[in-house]
Amino acid sequence: MTPVETADRLAKYRLIPVIRYDKADDGALAIECALRAGFPTVEVTLTMPDAADLVREFARHLESHQLIGAGTVWNADDCARVLDAGAAYVVSPGLVPGLGAQVHAGRAAYLPGALTPGEVAAALRDGADIVKLFPASSLGPKHLAAVGSVFPGVRFCPTGGITGENMEQWFAAGATCVGIGSSLFSRAALAARNQKLLVEEARHHLSLLSLIPR
Repeated sequence: MTPVETADRLAKYRLIPVIRYDKADDGALAIECALRAGFPTVEVTLTMPDAADLVREFARHLESHQLIGAGTVWNADDCARVLDAGAAYVVSPGLVPGLGAQVHAGRAAYLPGALTPGEVAAALRDGADIVKLFPASSLGPKHLAAVGSVFPGVRFCPTGGITGENMEQWFAAGATCVGIGSSLFSRAALAARNQKLLVEEARHHLSLLSLIPR
């Protein structure tokens, strides 16, 4: 799959679970339950222990329509590790000059973080397929609408503070897709290892997504 094809799929999927926990086994459970609930993609962040190993393990068993990505990638060495592990897309909270070329050489899509128009322009010069608007909650949907107005045709993925209850506002402001993190699963369900409830919580978010016009 080419980077453009991967970006097209993310645009189609619209909602990306961002998996970030203190323990790798919590991350593995969250990934498993998100995929079982019907999410076609998850982003595994490198702030989590053994994140690259989790990418590798789950990449081996994905169905043809599913994608796994790696987030919080800040340097070339980590980028090489996650590409080797099977990441279909690479996400960074901010711009890392030159990372776009490396990601594309590995046939993955590139989602660098940006917040201001200058940062967005720099991300596009570095090859961004989708621009991650981060931290989205700092300025809100109106900021996305304002920035997006001077970058027609650019795809944005706001991340940070997105919930099932507010994601419609972000799509209305021009988001192509959104990243949703800690609000996807309740702490109680995760602590109890309650897979049935975790799957139900993930499916609830998918049901909310289905009500939002494209």
